[in-house]
Amino acid sequence: MFKAHASDLAGSKPAAQARRIGQRLFWLLFVLVGMFVVGTLLFVLPLLLPPRAPLAQTGDYATVRAAIFSRMKDASDPLVEVAPGISAPSTNVGGLTLNGYTYYYYREGRANFDPLSRGLVAREQVELVSREAFGQDIVVIYRVLSKDRATN
Repeated sequence: MFKAHASDLAGSKPAAQARRIGQRLFWLLFVLVGMFVVGTLLFVLPLLLPPRAPLAQTGDYATVRAAIFSRMKDASDPLVEVAPGISAPSTNVGGLTLNGYTYYYYREGRANFDPLSRGLVAREQVELVSREAFGQDIVVIYRVLSKDRATN
């Protein structure tokens, strides 16, 4: 037979019970943590992404570059009078249109009559397409960003 002895701890305080959260509180905390993670992503993600989509139509840019360089080389571009006694190539003033976009260029260190050089548009309103050496000049090709259409 077994003889049961009274425990020595019978007179002491009962152990503290562990508190458990209910199902409703668990899902509330789950949603709050999820909202915090989504909010953090919405704040950080725009800082990590480029401000605009990168240039995608490289074939167009090669065509535009070749057209501009060929007109600069053989002077087949008709001259337009921009001021009394001052003439400039028509593509330097009005640009070159391809696939619905108008591309402009200027030569660094020279007098130019494109919209950016004349101050008609700000640097923030243009998208740089190319900056290359052509002979002894540096030629910058760009296009003006439009609010009406995507920049591809």
